[in-house]
This record gives sequence, structure tokens and C-alpha cells, in this order.
Amino acid sequence: MTDPNLVAEMAIKEMETHGVAPTPDNYEFWFTHLSGTNPDLSREVDLLTQNGKVKDAGQINTLRERYITQADKDSAMLDVGGRLEKELAGVMQMLETASKDTGAYGDSLNNVTAALDAERSPAELRVLMETLVAATRTMEGRSKQLEQRLEESKEEVTQLRRNMEEIRTEAMTDQLTGLANRRKFDDTVAACMKSAEDNETPFTLILGDIDHFKKFNDTYGHQTGDQVLKLVAQCMRHHVRDPLTPARYGGEEFALILPFTDLEAGVRIADQVRRMIESKELVKKSTGENLGAVTMSFGAALFEPGETIRDLIKRADACLYTAKRHGRNQVRSEISEDVRKMAS
Repeated sequence: MTDPNLVAEMAIKEMETHGVAPTPDNYEFWFTHLSGTNPDLSREVDLLTQNGKVKDAGQINTLRERYITQADKDSAMLDVGGRLEKELAGVMQMLETASKDTGAYGDSLNNVTAALDAERSPAELRVLMETLVAATRTMEGRSKQLEQRLEESKEEVTQLRRNMEEIRTEAMTDQLTGLANRRKFDDTVAACMKSAEDNETPFTLILGDIDHFKKFNDTYGHQTGDQVLKLVAQCMRHHVRDPLTPARYGGEEFALILPFTDLEAGVRIADQVRRMIESKELVKKSTGENLGAVTMSFGAALFEPGETIRDLIKRADACLYTAKRHGRNQVRSEISEDVRKMAS
């Protein structure tokens, strides 16, 4: 489908059909999907539709972040990278020109030196000196131009590198919560697995999911739901510091990436986060209504050398499912025998 007017009409109609709020972000999401310009996004949307989850705001926001916002960030990084490459090419060209100028000046000096070896009249010596002075002034002027241009390029390259670092950081950060996003999660987990295997150190992965989040969203609205996601992120940051990494895995799913941490310590950290979350009373700012407390379930898995990232995530997810199945608001690991809430 290529007619933008038709795509726009279809996007609005699809949002109405699925009961999706007609926000600019949602419109962009559906327009991109229906235009067929992002096949990966469309496959994900089709899968959500089949599973009856196409109205799930958390899922939609996750897909938008992954396939639309992330693409914009990648494009921005490529743009800055291209400008940096162009600036560095300009510097190389300047240095090449300076090298030629230096060679030409050296030739002038050699010619004058050779001419001085022979007997010369005062008039001829004057001409030689004038030639030498002119060549020196030319070289001095070009050296100053080069110095000025190199200083400008240094500032430009420094700024471009700073811009690239900011874009790279943004590309690895979840916009809503400020935590590491799914891309950063994948990269960090892979690096932790390699380090754990190479150095024979423990690495624990925790997956967490906000209990009954969809019901909460449907009852109080997506803006309040976003505040809950931010609250969870805040609690995670409070208990998880570098080199440990809190991440938003997708929708209402979160992760704690815990290198150099055994399973027992990992479960303890997750439970500290869980306790802090359930201790927070939620109040709707617009009305002052008390919304009660939000709880969260966690599953913990210790990395086993030789396994893939998919295997590790699958084991942590299985523990999370067990926590959900046995009452929620708890931390479960593969060594848990009963429903487990950590004692203080």
C-alpha cells in the first residue's frame, strides 16, 4: 500500500477498530505498519493481532521503541558518523596539502643554498634573498591557515564525538524509564556471559513482571500506567548500581543484569526491589485517589557455562512464570522448593 492518503485513512480506521487512543505516537505506529515500510514491525503486529493483544499499550510502546524510535536513533548516529568521517577526511586533505607545501618550501631553500655557493653580484643576491623571503612568508601564511583550520576541525570533531556518544547512549536507553533498553539488555547480557565463562565468575539474570499491569492500565489509564513503570525503574535504580544493570525488557517486563553475583545474592537483590515496590502507595495526582500498591514477581537464573542467551532467558522466564503461578509478588529461582518470599 503506497498511497499515503489511503494509508492515513486505514491507520485511523484500524485505531478505531481496535479501540486504540488516537495519539500522534499511535498514529505513527499504525501508519508505519500499514504502509509496509517496516516488514519486521508488521510481522510483530500481525502476531499481536492473532493473540488478541493488539490493544496492549505496553506491547505497542515496546514495538514502537524497537522498530520506529530505534530506527530514528540509528539514522541519527549514521548521520553524525558520516559528518565525522567527512571532517576527518578534510583534516587528512589539509595535512597532505601541508606536506606538499613543506616540500615546495624545502626545494626553494635548496635552490637558494645552491645559488649562494656560486659567486653572485649584489643584485643577484638581492633577488635570491627576496625569493627566500617570499617563500618564507608564503609558508608562514599557509602554516597559520593550517593551524587555524586544524583548531576548528579539532573543535568540530570533539563536538561530533560528543554528539555520537549522546546518540549512542540514547539509543541504548528506554525513553520512558531511563533504564537500559532491549538492545542494551542484549549487549550487556552477552558481555556478562562471556566474562563469566572466561573468568569463571558467577552471573545471575533476573526477569521481573508487574503483577496485573494490564488490568491496572485498563482501569486507571495509560498515563497512570506510565507512572507505575517509572516507579519500578526508580526502585530498581535504588538497589542496583554499576556494574549491575537494571533494564526494561519490554512492556511491563524488567530485568536485573547481575555480573559477579551468585544466585542467592541475586535473589536477595530482587527481593529488596520487590519489597520497595510493594511499599509504595500510589496516588493519582489529578484526583488524589489512592490506587493502592503495585506488586511485582521475579524469576532468577544463574548462568551456566556453554548455554546460549536464549537458554538463560528461558530459564529465568520459567522461574518468573512459577512466581506468577504460585501467587505473584515473590522471587523464585530454580532452587526454590516452595513459594518464596525472602526474609529480611
